[in-house]
Amino acid sequence: MELEKKFTEELYKRYQQTQRCLLPKEKYFGIIDELKQLQPQAKKTSRQYKLLARYDVLQCGHMEKLIKKRTTPEDSPIYFVTIEDTFDIIKTAHIATGHGGRDRMLKELEKKFANVLRESVELFKSFCKVCQEKTKRKRTKGVVVRPILSHEFASRGQVDLIDFQSMQDGQYRWIMVYQDHLTKFVVLRPLSSKRASEVALQLVDIFTLIGAPVILQSDNGSEFTAFIIRELREIWPELKIVHGKPRHPQSQGSVERANSDIKDMLIAWMTDNQTTGWSLGLRFVQFAKNRSHSAGIGRSPYLAMFGVEPRVGLSSTSLPVDLIDRLQTEDDLQAIACSTASPQAELGPDASVILNETVDGGTGDTTEDFPNNSAAAVVLNELAAGGSVDLMEDLPNEPVGPDVSGLFNKVSAGESYDITDIHTPSPSINTVEDVITVPTDCDAQEVIGVLFPPGNCASGVSTTTVDVHVHSFSAMAGNQRALLLLEKRQQEIMSQRQASRECQEKQAERMVKRSRVELCPAEKGDNVAVPIPLVDRGRGDPINILAVVLDRRDNNTYTLATKHGILKGSYERSEFELCPQKLLDTADLNCDTILSLRETVIRGSQSGGQGYIKCNCAGTKKCRTNRCKCYKSKIKCNSRCHQSLNCHNK
Repeated sequence: MELEKKFTEELYKRYQQTQRCLLPKEKYFGIIDELKQLQPQAKKTSRQYKLLARYDVLQCGHMEKLIKKRTTPEDSPIYFVTIEDTFDIIKTAHIATGHGGRDRMLKELEKKFANVLRESVELFKSFCKVCQEKTKRKRTKGVVVRPILSHEFASRGQVDLIDFQSMQDGQYRWIMVYQDHLTKFVVLRPLSSKRASEVALQLVDIFTLIGAPVILQSDNGSEFTAFIIRELREIWPELKIVHGKPRHPQSQGSVERANSDIKDMLIAWMTDNQTTGWSLGLRFVQFAKNRSHSAGIGRSPYLAMFGVEPRVGLSSTSLPVDLIDRLQTEDDLQAIACSTASPQAELGPDASVILNETVDGGTGDTTEDFPNNSAAAVVLNELAAGGSVDLMEDLPNEPVGPDVSGLFNKVSAGESYDITDIHTPSPSINTVEDVITVPTDCDAQEVIGVLFPPGNCASGVSTTTVDVHVHSFSAMAGNQRALLLLEKRQQEIMSQRQASRECQEKQAERMVKRSRVELCPAEKGDNVAVPIPLVDRGRGDPINILAVVLDRRDNNTYTLATKHGILKGSYERSEFELCPQKLLDTADLNCDTILSLRETVIRGSQSGGQGYIKCNCAGTKKCRTNRCKCYKSKIKCNSRCHQSLNCHNK
């Protein structure tokens, strides 16, 4: 009755604001009397015409009901209801639809009633305790109270497992996802089981390749992560890492989103290749995931990790696609540049592309651009062939030839030059685009801009450093020149990671700002709905439990109480939802007992609360003795029990 009284009072407040559709009892019976007094042949006012066009009176025994004007006598009557009767009518429809939502109730009500508004239905739902307990939480994207930031590569690593047991590929049933928190670089590995020993072995393989993190985080529970770290220490005693908090949405959300992307990309790969061998597809999905743009860091994980965009052989160069399809060996690549007097015309309109790609580590005709016996030719030939360079052994310790220094002399003097000046004899250049002109008043930074095109030069290089590069480059030995290229790449890596940190901080600011808007603070006495985890509730229990805010602490955490006791610990604002109405008063609370969430659910449950039982039997008895929890409780083993063991209790 208390809820009905509050509901009726709220409807009267809304009626006073706009006197339409809602009908108090006095107005309801006044319209009936007015309609009964109208004479068919008498002159009528405009108001009376409106009443006749909208309403009609239906005699039901000794009762008179106001109904909607019918087109034909055979039409079913549609009744108007008073404010006082609205609560009972909506309650009947609400129960009839199984505590259905707004739209279901409206469809049910419009069959018989004419003036039950959508706002009235929504108001009734806000007063229903059952609906507040069963309503799912709104999952607002990007709402985080305290986002976790990483300032260095390998400061925090996240590992998670994807269940593929229903689509087993040979011996593999699981996918391990390892992600660096700063760069979002992902490594994927197929697993035959989720044992900590197998996970640890795969992690060692990853850590010895890219380094081990300071914090290892997993969403599979602190015990699981502790087992992994214990196995890691047995395999690698020098390794010292700690485990992060499990079930931490502020930090684990990124790897959960990565899991969703990985599954979608893997399904697409299997569809494109008409195969179910997902263990092979993981390699291509890993590469595709790492080369894709990440909104969180503003670049691809591969670029944040290595400072360059990923390359797929000659496909990543500026050579035409039809030309690449004809190449098979290194001799074919060399012949492309030597088959014409002007190699630039074959490679593209801009002759500088050879120099630019060669300096950047791409492909180019190094035998034509530099003398065969020069250190630069050795470096560039190795890079063009896709090989590696040993700075101390493979490079001759000699200065760059005089032809190259002559090129830099022209650049320093502000004269026009073309790349054919760096070797003799020089082929003819027939187009204006084949000539690179440097203005006379250019500074050192612009000269380096010609040699290291935009996007390849590190943003952290200072003007002084660039000036040294220009004036001393011709006097450098071959290994020094290669060191300069490696130093430039290292600076680019650090620049990309710094930019990733800045983008991550901006994303965190947006999350916090959005959380302030979406998650308004709760005040003392507010009713809230606390979600109950699946493992803490039974089959017949609601997904939420109603509580009242007892106190708000200085760190913006809250103490909550229920009818059965005070909930143990403190809650973040993101861990509960505010109820639109106060359904519980302070007098209804039990503040003498402190209970965990599961204990509170059990006390208020009609089905006994959390009833899941699982066993971890691993012996030869195979769940045939009372040592098995399921056998002792006289229930069958389920999917949560010993998944890899044959069982006689199924």
